[in-house]
Amino acid sequence: MTDAKALNDWPQPYRLMDAEPYWEALSDEQLTFQRCADCEQAVWPAHSLCTHCGSPELSWEQSGGHGTVYSFSTIMRGPTPVWAAIAPYTVGFVQLDEGYFLFAQIQGDPEDIEIGNKVSVRFVQRGEQKLPVFARVTSDVEV
Repeated sequence: MTDAKALNDWPQPYRLMDAEPYWEALSDEQLTFQRCADCEQAVWPAHSLCTHCGSPELSWEQSGGHGTVYSFSTIMRGPTPVWAAIAPYTVGFVQLDEGYFLFAQIQGDPEDIEIGNKVSVRFVQRGEQKLPVFARVTSDVEV
């Protein structure tokens, strides 16, 4: 699902060269991460070498986009006019089912967001870039 609302003044993320496949995949509404061929651990953020064992044998995999809220904070007053326009908003770490953590916006009423909530990814256009945001899964049935 893509939120069609786009604001041209959104600050754009800093794109490290190692993560370029991640940014390209987001344009196609795919969430990706690296996995080490030697130790089989998920690696995020993107690196040239595995952060677990030092191997250079990293490949890109597509994430299912499902995870659990690990930590979060609700921002009541945005730091710039574009962020202020959507305040209050929540950001936090989501532990993805593949075994890595991603810092992202978590959509929903701040009163309803809790550590341990099951969430799934959605994609929102923010200026020039699509970004992953997460929303609570309201039932155990996946669509």
